[in-house]
Amino acid sequence: MMFLPNWSAKLEYLYYDLGNVNTYVGAAGVDPAGAALYAAALNSSTRFDGHIVRVGVNYHFHWGAAAPVLAKY
Repeated sequence: MMFLPNWSAKLEYLYYDLGNVNTYVGAAGVDPAGAALYAAALNSSTRFDGHIVRVGVNYHFHWGAAAPVLAKY
């Protein structure tokens, strides 16, 4: 959006979703005689998504170029 002859502002919103990842890790330990000492399991889930908001102000250089013509009716 132009708010002065050479200045403009912008606002941008982005959303991304890269999906989910599920990970399962299991472990067990035994003693030298072969008896089970412990068993453990871990299940983890991660979601990859996000929100990005960008705000900016731009200055437009018109080096030797004529200014744009605005039509008025």
